[in-house]
Amino acid sequence: MRKSAIVIGFGAFFVTMALLLKFYAFDRLAVIPADQNTKQVAVDKNAYIFDAGTLKFHHTTLTTTVGAVAQKDKSEKFGHNSVIFSKWQYSKIPQTKTAQTASTEKFAVDRHTGKIIKWSGDEENGKAVEHKGYTVKFPFGAKKTTYPYWDANIKKTMNMEYAGTEKIDGLEVYRYEGTVPRQTLKTEPTKEVPGFLFGGSKSSPGVKADYTYANDRTIWVEPQTGAFIKVSEGQKQWLTNPKTDKSVQVLQTTSVFDKATVKANVDEYKGKASQLKVLKIAPWVLGILGVLLLIGGGVMIALLGRKDDQDGDYDEDDYYDDDADDQTDETQAGVAGLLGDDDTSDDVTRRGDS
Repeated sequence: MRKSAIVIGFGAFFVTMALLLKFYAFDRLAVIPADQNTKQVAVDKNAYIFDAGTLKFHHTTLTTTVGAVAQKDKSEKFGHNSVIFSKWQYSKIPQTKTAQTASTEKFAVDRHTGKIIKWSGDEENGKAVEHKGYTVKFPFGAKKTTYPYWDANIKKTMNMEYAGTEKIDGLEVYRYEGTVPRQTLKTEPTKEVPGFLFGGSKSSPGVKADYTYANDRTIWVEPQTGAFIKVSEGQKQWLTNPKTDKSVQVLQTTSVFDKATVKANVDEYKGKASQLKVLKIAPWVLGILGVLLLIGGGVMIALLGRKDDQDGDYDEDDYYDDDADDQTDETQAGVAGLLGDDDTSDDVTRRGDS
């Protein structure tokens, strides 16, 4: 009986641990930190770009820096289990100190899913915009599926489709690919560019050109954490004269996270991924083991009970009680034998009286 109680006790313990890991520990670990602060650097050493500062075309190194900082105070004030991010980005080339492009964004994401949630403070470059989809990470436990990813240029989501599994520095990652087909962007204010870009002379008047854009984007994601380990942006940009419909390409680049950024991401998320993987597997292992032990303990009790029935409900206390009764009977019989029967006793008593 004692062994079966021990088995059942361990079974109950393992089941309890499984439930705690599944519904408590995982949720506490699979969460975006309230003080998240990241900086990523992407480089293209052979970008083709029109520099608006010098009015020249260059084949050069284009460096793009992207940062995302969690606003802890605003997040706590907003609530909704959210993290509010301030995101900034700028690109530069060695030929000029002026940034080629620069932008800022503010948005809120769910701390557990990583998906953007509605917030009144949403903005891009100081103007209100409603962000959607994913932008700083994919969900914890990313799937081999398609996710909507926010593209700040077109101000809407694009589809990032699972395209394969790879390893980066020993870390398993999912590769997602998506394309933004060429389209005209709304720019405010409208960009005015030199007329000579469209074949005119140096003294040609400026043209209010349309700005068109296309992108082939690839994101390598660590699936347990949903973190972006590596990103590639194959951007193309054109300026089009709306009067003549003539277009001039002003950007062609394939900018990819540099080696230092990728290494830092791998180092940071490899350990976290292992912890989350264990937390996913452990509840199942402990739960199954616990249930088996509970069943085993119950079977042991049933078998022991059946054995007791077959042995005639043997009880040590009954043994000792029967033995004691036998000894009492024997003692009483011995005394009676010494004293004789009742009649003899009476004769002895009467003789004494006389």
